[in-house]
Amino acid sequence: MSAAQKIDSLSTDSTSAGADPANASVATRRVLDMMTRTGVPFFLKLLPEGAPTPETIAELCDCDLDFIVQSNVFRGKTTKKPFLLLSSSTTKLNDKTIGIIVGENLQRADADFTLRLTGYPVGSIPPLCHLNRIPVMMDSALMRFPRVWCPAGAPNAIVSIPTLVLARAVSARVVRLD
Repeated sequence: MSAAQKIDSLSTDSTSAGADPANASVATRRVLDMMTRTGVPFFLKLLPEGAPTPETIAELCDCDLDFIVQSNVFRGKTTKKPFLLLSSSTTKLNDKTIGIIVGENLQRADADFTLRLTGYPVGSIPPLCHLNRIPVMMDSALMRFPRVWCPAGAPNAIVSIPTLVLARAVSARVVRLD
């Protein structure tokens, strides 16, 4: 059985599958509550303490590295308009290509701006439930997977979400980001 099949076969009932949300941080519970209210099925996994790398997360989730989503906040150099980019952890983001898509040069947002904008620290930014509205661009390479693993508001929390449901839930603009 391939990693994709293992991930796809996970239960989407958050109450009977995955880690107990009561053991999650307040920030993660806020994300899970939003997902439940909006009808986004998820599977929660709480990771061991420490700063997990995408490789470690993939190993703990029994999936390929391609299934691990990284959330990055960029902002326009001129307009300062923020953008959330959801990409596979194996995708090398090309700032120039993304700049052409949005119509201006971009720069990575710093940690303070990211925290004020989203309410979450870098490395823990979930795809939804932010303090402010942010346009979302999602890497088209993720669309080949039935489910992906996304940060869930804390360094030790990750959720598996059906990819198409995720794209719809965050009103993502699906583009090629590499």
